[in-house]
Amino acid sequence: MEKEKNAMKRILVGYDGSQGSERAVNKALSIIDEGGEIVLLAVVPCREGKGFLDSNAHELAKEKAEGLIEDRISLIARNDITVRGIVREGDVVQEIIEVAKKLDCDLILLGKGGHSEIGSLQIGSVAEKVIMSSHKPVMIVR
Repeated sequence: MEKEKNAMKRILVGYDGSQGSERAVNKALSIIDEGGEIVLLAVVPCREGKGFLDSNAHELAKEKAEGLIEDRISLIARNDITVRGIVREGDVVQEIIEVAKKLDCDLILLGKGGHSEIGSLQIGSVAEKVIMSSHKPVMIVR
């Protein structure tokens, strides 16, 4: 079966708890097709070769990301769509692109602005790099 033009069956939302990512979730909820799926993706940077204190901070960041995703999913009470959360570790841009490709997402939605609750990420630069590198459509929500 061929995809309908502009069908939004699966949308990947970069989620970090910021106001921008909340706006991206709300946009996804407004454009997802009935029976579609929204994937909330949080990416925690790797801790490669860092010391004990950094290891604890990294684990706390992963736990925070998992909690943010779980909390956000619990707030979405819709029977006509599926919402799933994924927490990955690595380069934010690479992980967004990889997950979107692997799950064959119709759209990548990213928020712009606001303060991340997971870590200090420059959302503008992440969005720009995703736009330049992704083979999937990308929408930035302000």
